[in-house]
Amino acid sequence: MDKRYTALTAAEQNQLRRALMDRLAAAPDLPIPKVIREIRKTLRFTIPEYAKICDVSPRTLQDIEREVSSPTLDTVEKLLRPMGMRAGAVQAARPGKN
Repeated sequence: MDKRYTALTAAEQNQLRRALMDRLAAAPDLPIPKVIREIRKTLRFTIPEYAKICDVSPRTLQDIEREVSSPTLDTVEKLLRPMGMRAGAVQAARPGKN
């Protein structure tokens, strides 16, 4: 965990994760780089720490967050895994169809 923060209790960690999931659910059109950064910052990880947890290079994570490069689906899956999330597609409803 980023040393700039004090350690959280398990209850506080769960509360942070629930709030994060609520924020992400409320913004389904949020771009993947912003989702990844939001997850990492909320979980209080530095780029090297989160990259190690996700088994990607720190440079790759940094480039994705800065939107310098586009991640592969496999990389997105690795980056979402710490939150128990998976990449998916949402099909938009067509007008006049239910």
